[in-house]
Amino acid sequence: MKRQVSLLLVLALLLTVCTACSGSQITGDGSASANGSISVADGSGGEEADAAEVEAVLEQFLTGIYTTDDQGRYTTYLAEMEALDSAAGEDSEDSQALLDAAADNYYAGFASLVTEDVYTRLVQNRVPFKYDERYADTPATVEGVALAAQEDGYSYIVTLQIGGKTETRSGELQWAEQDGSILVSSFYEAA
Repeated sequence: MKRQVSLLLVLALLLTVCTACSGSQITGDGSASANGSISVADGSGGEEADAAEVEAVLEQFLTGIYTTDDQGRYTTYLAEMEALDSAAGEDSEDSQALLDAAADNYYAGFASLVTEDVYTRLVQNRVPFKYDERYADTPATVEGVALAAQEDGYSYIVTLQIGGKTETRSGELQWAEQDGSILVSSFYEAA
C-alpha cells in the first residue's frame, strides 16, 4: 500500500512537470515565460538558460546527494580517516590539514554544481554524509528524480531503492547562473 501511494505521488508530480514544460516556465524574478527557456535573474540583463540544462544540473545534484557512496566518496573518506587515525600523535597542524583535505575530497563532486553558500551549508549540515553513514550497509540508489517548476525554483521528489524497498525524499531547489554555469543556489529537504 505504501509503495502504491509513493508511486502515485511520483506519477502526479511527473504529470505536473509535463504540464509545466508544455506551458510556461518560471523566471528568476517569479514571472512566467512561454518561450521554453527560463530567464535567469543574474544581473546581466536577461540572459536565459534552457530548462533542460537547468533540470539536468538539479537532477545530477539530487542524484549525488541521495546515492550512497556516490563515486566512491564515502569509501575514500573512510580510508583517509583511517590513515589519519594511524598518524595520531603527529603534529596537530598536519592532522588538521589532512582532516580538511579529506572533507574537501568528500564534497569535491558538488563544488561545480552549487554556489559557495550551498556548499558551505552542505558541509555544515553533513549532507550527504548522513545518508552515506546511515545506508552504508544497505546502499540507497536513486531510481528517479521528478522536478516540478514553481514560482521561485523547483520542487522535487526523489525515489530511492534501499534494500529492496522504495522510499522517497522531497524538498525544494533554487538555481542561479554564475560565470556561465547553472548552480544550485538553495536546497531545502522536507522533514
